[in-house]
Amino acid sequence: MNTSQTSALVAGSTGLIGTALMHRLNPSTFASVWLLGRREFSVSHPNQQMILTDFTHWPDFSAMNLRGATLFCALGTTLKKAGSSKAFVALDRDLVVNTAHWARDQGVRCCVVVSSMGANPQSRQLYLRTKGEAEQELIALGFDRLVIMRPSLLLGHREESRPGERIAMAVGAMLKPLLAGPLLKYRPVSADQVAAVMVTAGRNAGPAVDIWESDRISQYRSD
Repeated sequence: MNTSQTSALVAGSTGLIGTALMHRLNPSTFASVWLLGRREFSVSHPNQQMILTDFTHWPDFSAMNLRGATLFCALGTTLKKAGSSKAFVALDRDLVVNTAHWARDQGVRCCVVVSSMGANPQSRQLYLRTKGEAEQELIALGFDRLVIMRPSLLLGHREESRPGERIAMAVGAMLKPLLAGPLLKYRPVSADQVAAVMVTAGRNAGPAVDIWESDRISQYRSD
């Protein structure tokens, strides 16, 4: 299979944003798309191919030229689902960085990754500190282009139940009219909106490190 800058890899294909990405990565956006995942799932378009991996033993792409391809990374979990602080950091920081490192070594030059609003390596809050540390390590990898998405609370259907998140979404909907101006970044944003920005950013030129805060994401309008 011949690949070029119109090729993409997706890590985290079965999550909320990963699923939205799958629907948007059609033949009109990327000619070839490899979806990396731990379990079997259905692809959305004929240009997509599922690749099973445990993200420690990587698939063999030696027969393919991935130079110039784009990595979309939507890996992530919650502390509750991870089971411990150590397990959470192992996934949301270490696995994200290791995946990006592997992709860069395969010739991938653009990485588009989902982080979080408030990500800060100096934060006292584990979630935000972990996201901030991941961002720092990704920047150090030296991609030609690194796009960091920092969405607020994500809207969309999840397979797993998250009661606290549903309550926050309901409160966010009620407060939405008040979240304007400097408070716009706190508005909930749909996973599909994040995916739309990711696909556009992954196809277009831009700064070496391009950070999209939540208000910028929510105000983006595709052509």
